[in-house]
Amino acid sequence: MRLLKILNSKTFLKFIVFGTLLTLLSQSSLLIMLLFLPLGLSTFLTQILHNYFAYLANKFGVFNKQGKPFAYILLVILSWAIQWLLIKTLVNFGFSSLLAVIVATPFLAIFSFITQKFIVFK
Repeated sequence: MRLLKILNSKTFLKFIVFGTLLTLLSQSSLLIMLLFLPLGLSTFLTQILHNYFAYLANKFGVFNKQGKPFAYILLVILSWAIQWLLIKTLVNFGFSSLLAVIVATPFLAIFSFITQKFIVFK
């Protein structure tokens, strides 16, 4: 019940809106970078910029609290690992890669929000 209350909060809605906008912006940036830079460098720079601006958006626009940057960096690394494992597992169970990403994304968003609310921006 407490989880449902948290997910129905204004803070969670702001988290989803900021996350969606930042994802659209970072993917647009990636497409532009790919015109001038190699794939590996483009994706790396996009991830760095996306996570930097996501931290700032969550600090100032979502949680309005001083965060713990090191905890956020650990969350980013852990989220990447969980995403990779979850998608790989779903694909092994017969999901297409696209469907696996679609199924995994809400779980990762909830995990990220809860971790940031109770650890990074506590």
